Amino acid sequence: MRETTKSLKGYFIVVGILGVLTSISPVITATDILTKIFSIVLVVLSSMFIFYGVKLYEYLQTSPKVIINFIIISLSAHALLGLLTRQSMIVSLILLPLGYFPLGWYLIHNVKKLSTQPK
Repeated sequence: MRETTKSLKGYFIVVGILGVLTSISPVITATDILTKIFSIVLVVLSSMFIFYGVKLYEYLQTSPKVIINFIIISLSAHALLGLLTRQSMIVSLILLPLGYFPLGWYLIHNVKKLSTQPK
């Protein structure tokens, strides 16, 4: 499948919306302060996915490295939160290698590819 800027923009927005929806629950229900803080960080990172999705074309032309670094930071935050919350350790062991990391690789790969293509 050929990835376009428009479809990558859609992926960023969808990932951001899903991230906000899944990260908001631990903010409300977590009893551990550290989990609550990291959940708030994940909500902010997910909101940034929406922001970068809206501004994707501009960032692809001027500074694609910012988007790539952001994806890496987001994946690291998800991995760290998964390690900190022991009750979801099994879910993290499944989601990180099978969900988040392939999605992150896919996004990084396409950001690099689309940033080098002519306008």
